[in-house]
Amino acid sequence: MTTRQTSIDEDDFQAFVDGQLAPERRRAVMAYLAAQPGESARMGDYRTINEGLHQLYDEVLYEPLPTRLRIDHYRGRTSWRDRLQRWFGFGVFGLTPRLVGLAALLVASGAGGWWMHNSRPPVETPGMTFARQAANAHLVYVPDMRHPVEFGADQQANLLSWLSERLGASIHAPILQEAGFELVGGRLLPASGKPAAQLMYEDLGGKRITLYIALRWSPGTPAQPEGSVIYWTEGQVALVYWIEGALAYALIGEMDREQLFATADTIQHQLDLPVLAPPAEQTATTEKDAT
Repeated sequence: MTTRQTSIDEDDFQAFVDGQLAPERRRAVMAYLAAQPGESARMGDYRTINEGLHQLYDEVLYEPLPTRLRIDHYRGRTSWRDRLQRWFGFGVFGLTPRLVGLAALLVASGAGGWWMHNSRPPVETPGMTFARQAANAHLVYVPDMRHPVEFGADQQANLLSWLSERLGASIHAPILQEAGFELVGGRLLPASGKPAAQLMYEDLGGKRITLYIALRWSPGTPAQPEGSVIYWTEGQVALVYWIEGALAYALIGEMDREQLFATADTIQHQLDLPVLAPPAEQTATTEKDAT
């Protein structure tokens, strides 16, 4: 019996980032990326660029076409060739000083524009960096069927204690049964030289979501209101993220926008719960000692 190898090429990567792959092909690419962390990081960079372009230019892309650019605006008017010829004119050699000067200006401005473009460093906010790291971790570990987590749900107490110690803040595993998900487990991850945590959940159909947790970024950066949830997309994977207290959270998975916000709201409400009272035995002992 022979095993068929699935070939993944750059066209697949580009379609994956743009969300244009069929489900079966997308799963093949995700499995490939899970085994190639370097390629997964490159896809994360592609998605960051893609999202940045959409945030900058979508408003212009979908705005109505100005009247001066519509075809019917020029019906019955002099042709554009006649207008250009009248504006530029033609000398003995086909070019006038006006046209030569304009050509030189276009060449100089184009060269200057490309120089500025290439010399300008990419701008990425701390929130964008956090979202990209969360999405990359999701893409790497969610497809893994053998070792998706370091600690399983049966070791939840040890997992949360370990993650809390490493991050220096109390880490909780929200209960998401109302959304149809059970805790699979979690792991410790690196995030720009600092520790981060990933909790993984799964529903009855095998669909997985992850909750990515890291220390919040510096309050001196552009302000993001405490607890305000921001929506972000990474190809076919969508996420929401927010900051709360000493930590930043990102919920990632193949869920629609409303589901993500609803699940994030459930998580936020559980994070606000008061600390549990001490066990009954300890309380009884304390009362006995008091008497």
